[in-house]
Amino acid sequence: WRMSRYELYIIDDRFADYFYGREKMFFNLFQEYENARGRLKNILARQVEYITKPIPALKIHKLLIQLLQTRSDFYIHNGDYYIENRTGLAKLTLEERKLIIESTGNMDCELTFLEILRKSEFNFYAVEIERNQYGWVRPFRIKKFVQKENTIGH
Repeated sequence: WRMSRYELYIIDDRFADYFYGREKMFFNLFQEYENARGRLKNILARQVEYITKPIPALKIHKLLIQLLQTRSDFYIHNGDYYIENRTGLAKLTLEERKLIIESTGNMDCELTFLEILRKSEFNFYAVEIERNQYGWVRPFRIKKFVQKENTIGH
């Protein structure tokens, strides 16, 4: 059985724009934060808090209910959201600054949660530290800035 644990953060738009294409830098920060202790952990916690946004729990809850309520394999227990069937189990936990998806079995259950989050308006950045995997849940649309050419002497 395959086991996975993803942490998903909403990256503030200012940082998402600036670091577009350099997502490894976010991953390095989250990885260092996960492994740090003591004073360094406090410093890194402030950095993570600075670049992320609080999780809009009510909006996420409404989206999950709206899109999953008709499924017989979906349920809520102790504030966590579950999809459980014969192929696997996925649990989605909402915390103040991150979502956690833990799953076992094939990927169908966790992909269902990721697909729903992809439909939201938020820039979710997913990290799976144990497997060194990271990336945007939804392909990110960078704002295009048009620069005027400076023409000298024309």
